[in-house]
Amino acid sequence: MSDLKYAEAHWERVVPAPVIDDAFVREQLAAWPELLDRPWTVLADGLRCVKLRIGEVVVRISTGNTPTQAKERALHDLFASDLHTPRVIDGDQRRLIMEYVPHTDLPDTREAGDCAGRAAARIHRHTREAAGFLDAQLNVVEPFVSAWDGLRDFAEQRLPSQYADALRALWDKHDARIRDTCAQPVLVHADFKPANIKWLPEQRDVVVFDWEFAWAGPALFDVGQLMRWGVPPQFEEGFAEGYRAQGGVLPDDWQRIGELLDLVNMVAFLDHASQQPRRDADVIKRIERTLQLSK
Repeated sequence: MSDLKYAEAHWERVVPAPVIDDAFVREQLAAWPELLDRPWTVLADGLRCVKLRIGEVVVRISTGNTPTQAKERALHDLFASDLHTPRVIDGDQRRLIMEYVPHTDLPDTREAGDCAGRAAARIHRHTREAAGFLDAQLNVVEPFVSAWDGLRDFAEQRLPSQYADALRALWDKHDARIRDTCAQPVLVHADFKPANIKWLPEQRDVVVFDWEFAWAGPALFDVGQLMRWGVPPQFEEGFAEGYRAQGGVLPDDWQRIGELLDLVNMVAFLDHASQQPRRDADVIKRIERTLQLSK
């Protein structure tokens, strides 16, 4: 048994990391004096946030331009009795105070795949009438014409010139099939990858972190992210079994459709002004591999 590998672990940050010292911590926790003057440690953070552990709580601090804490808190509350996800204790527009959940990296086993599949199916059974971004009450605001139209429009504004024609041709070739699988919008985590899906050894289950990108879209969007860098056969088989056992629907070509949807994320990853050579190299390799497999 080993852990699932994911390239994001060595990528450059999207937002430059702040200087994290006692002054930074005091400023961030001014509204929670009970947390001040206590030992703190920096946890492995996301590419857009900082996470501090203080005793049995974690403070998740947004460093991006669009705080999503109200939406994230609503999602944590929604899934509190249905998934392992940290309990939210308090928060404001940029900070969430959550319980600390001990965990390990996601194993590449059939059991872990089954649990990840069941978790995804529990998320996806929350349907929406339209696709689009979510407000703090988890309602869709400014609905898209369809989930696939929204994703295509998003990608078209960011297509890298060296792959634009090939990507358009690939998506056009499979347009009807993709559109069919995107017909029913559901709640999607939208960052459903091993960095955010961790393992609880005692419970023999997964815990789901970091809901900041959640929206109403196609279920296979999450699936494509989880499988992005490749998983061993036993994990993939376990995922499919768990997803279906929990009531989720996977078409025969679910891996391929998930891969085609995840290309939208690949395009977005290349759309940046800063120097991010490690991220670019991984993303380009993934795009070229997907295009090569399509020939």
